[in-house]
Amino acid sequence: MEHNLLAVNHLGKRYGRTLVLDDLSLLIPANKVVAVIGENGAGKSTLMDIISGIVPPTSGEMLARGRPYQPGNYRAALGEGVSRVFQEQSLVANVPVYENLLLGEEARFTRAGQWLDKRKMIAAAEGIVEASGFDIDVRKRTGDYDFSKRQAIEIARACLTPSLLRGVSQPLILLDEPTSALDRRDEEIFFRLVAQVRLQGSLLFVSHRLSEVMSHADIICVLKDGRLVATLSPGETDESGLHRLMVGRERSADHYYQQRQEDVSANPIRLETRRLAQSGSFQDVSLRVRAGEVLGIGGLLDSGKSALGKAVAGITPPDDGEVSLEGQSTRRPDIRRFIRQGLGYIPAERLTDGLIARFSVAWNFSLAGGGDLFAGRLGLWRLRREQRDVQRYIEQLRIRSATPVLACSRLSGGNQQKVVLARWLCRSPRVLVLDNPTRGVDAGSKEEIYRIIRELTQQGVAILLITDELLELIGLSNRILIMRRGRVVKELAAPPDQKPGERDIIPWMLPDGASRPDEPSAFPLQGAGYAN
Repeated sequence: MEHNLLAVNHLGKRYGRTLVLDDLSLLIPANKVVAVIGENGAGKSTLMDIISGIVPPTSGEMLARGRPYQPGNYRAALGEGVSRVFQEQSLVANVPVYENLLLGEEARFTRAGQWLDKRKMIAAAEGIVEASGFDIDVRKRTGDYDFSKRQAIEIARACLTPSLLRGVSQPLILLDEPTSALDRRDEEIFFRLVAQVRLQGSLLFVSHRLSEVMSHADIICVLKDGRLVATLSPGETDESGLHRLMVGRERSADHYYQQRQEDVSANPIRLETRRLAQSGSFQDVSLRVRAGEVLGIGGLLDSGKSALGKAVAGITPPDDGEVSLEGQSTRRPDIRRFIRQGLGYIPAERLTDGLIARFSVAWNFSLAGGGDLFAGRLGLWRLRREQRDVQRYIEQLRIRSATPVLACSRLSGGNQQKVVLARWLCRSPRVLVLDNPTRGVDAGSKEEIYRIIRELTQQGVAILLITDELLELIGLSNRILIMRRGRVVKELAAPPDQKPGERDIIPWMLPDGASRPDEPSAFPLQGAGYAN
């Protein structure tokens, strides 16, 4: 007879006057994958926080395996067999992987209650990694791995330490956007791991990717404005139906606003790189982006595309080559000078590089404008202008639950991303470098960001779009460059009426793809964007 690992009954959560969860009830049966979907601000992460003991509920109760469940903190939740992959990574970068995998479990590996037995720790960590299927060296420094592998470490820790280390017979694993940072190879391993864990316990799975929800969930719970509005199985609906339940409207047929994409071949060049190189990341990259154009950069996470974006924006200097912004060339690109020249940059890792979460929305909004937009000649802060502008963008971008004085840590991940975007929009940029601008953003908000990107191109903004989302790459780009092992190996035209398909792109991304990455001629420099 089927039983429930967790029952949530009439759960409510209020922050001051803001009601985040409203009389929410749901069941997580044993040996099931339960997906929770909804727009940013719908209450998904708050539900996860309550179940994992991070915050207490304002009202309601929970039952774990039929008994009252009220974890006072995350460690108490771990003791009840509940573990979690957080939306933002929570690893210690400067210690070995095995220490992260066993963080908080050190007492199991002490001798005489004093000395850590590192050999036993390494052996236990290797057992966890072997069971997960991920290719990870537990002795290696955690920060030396890329974003995808660090996410894999988080997943292995949450999914396997309850059963392998603590002996929990029926674990409950909470997964908050687990695949948002995984490359395609690690995604496949992850979903095999999900199927493995499902045989022992259950998983509560939050994702904005409706396709993976439809493919891997047994039960789908839809949240809207803190309420549970639907519980259904994948066989009862489709992606369009889920989108309608989440946002209250049908998904636009022209989701990427492709019909607004314009011919830019005669437009002036706003951004150009010549033979740009950075040791260990990329080499010999030459590209041009014209006014009103979206140049998409695709590739696996180890392709060097994110490092290229940082070098182009002047975040990390290249070793060779030059960057030209509005016709002014430099071999030492610098983000501070580029900002003054009209460049904006959105990083892939929001909480690490994009904002300071404990600071207010207004502070993060004006972070790039303190030197000119919001400070007078005598250094006096233009507070009235800052408050007026931030409120305008809160309304324009529909940043839910936000006020100028609210700490960004109180916002959902997608709404934090909108704050980062607003920071650059207020500067009326001429060039934008966007690295995964919709990571962790719900379907409705994605569509809003796509609309903004199209409007910016119609105003003549040149956009370098780096993204792991293939459909986003195809739908938004005028042209697509594919990177592999640090080199650009293919250029694909992407006109609005003749977009390439995923099958046209993926072979060029994979290590055993159709092109030869070590052969410079594999990348034709006479594409549409290179005509003088």
